[in-house]
Formats: sequence, C-alpha cells, structure tokens
Amino acid sequence: MGTVISLEPHRLRKQWEEEKRLLTSVPVEELKANAEMMFAPLFNNFVFCDSFLEEACLEFALEAFIAGGKCSKYEQNGEIPFRFKLHTVVEVSLLASELYTYMTHFSKSFGATDEELKEAVEWYMTLWMEEGLQAGLQRKRLRL
Repeated sequence: MGTVISLEPHRLRKQWEEEKRLLTSVPVEELKANAEMMFAPLFNNFVFCDSFLEEACLEFALEAFIAGGKCSKYEQNGEIPFRFKLHTVVEVSLLASELYTYMTHFSKSFGATDEELKEAVEWYMTLWMEEGLQAGLQRKRLRL
C-alpha cells in the first residue's frame, strides 16, 4: 500500500512564493504617500507619519494588493470572470471593514467623522486592490 502525502504544505509554499513575487512590484513609497494623503487630514493634531495607524493602513493595503494580484490569474481574453472579481471585492470589503473598525476607535479622539473615515478607507482599499490587479495582469502578460 502506498504512502499518503498531504499536498497542503506544497500548496502553502506555492501560495507564499506567488505572494512574494507579487509583492516585489509594490511601490512602498507610493503606499505610504497615499496613506498619508488619505488619512492625515482626517486626524487633527495627530502625526500620522510613522504611527501605528500608518502601519495598519500599510498592512491592510498590502493584503488588498495581494487579493487583487491573485484575482489577476483568472484573466481570460482580457477580462476577469465575474465570480472571481466578486470574490475579490468581497474579500477587500471585509479588509476595509476591519481597517475601518480599527481606525474608528482612534478617530473619535482626533476629530475624524465616521462618514469621512469610511469613505477614505473604502477608496484606499479599492485603490490598492486595483493596483494589485494591474500588477498581476502585467506579470501575467510578461509571463513572470
């Protein structure tokens, strides 16, 4: 009788390598600049640069970038099927909701309104999902 081998470690390693290759195309300075541009005006009397909020924004933006990049591998004839795009949008909206919840705890004491913060978070996460999608499509076109 043969030996049963789990394919889970192989799948995780392959996923890790794919994410690592995708993250090589992330413009970190642009990531920081966009975070500061979007969120610094919302928080009065708070230094956003190099703060825990900036770190959280960068972390969530990277997750959205990876989600967009993973979605790009399903492209067929220049378009991504609806079900894959929908799955990615749902994943990114969950990330946006989580970031919004995290930032809401600190927005009250620094003067940001909930509506402005929610709009900024959604815009920021959508932007980085689209950036990841474009980076993934470019990698696919170049066959990297």
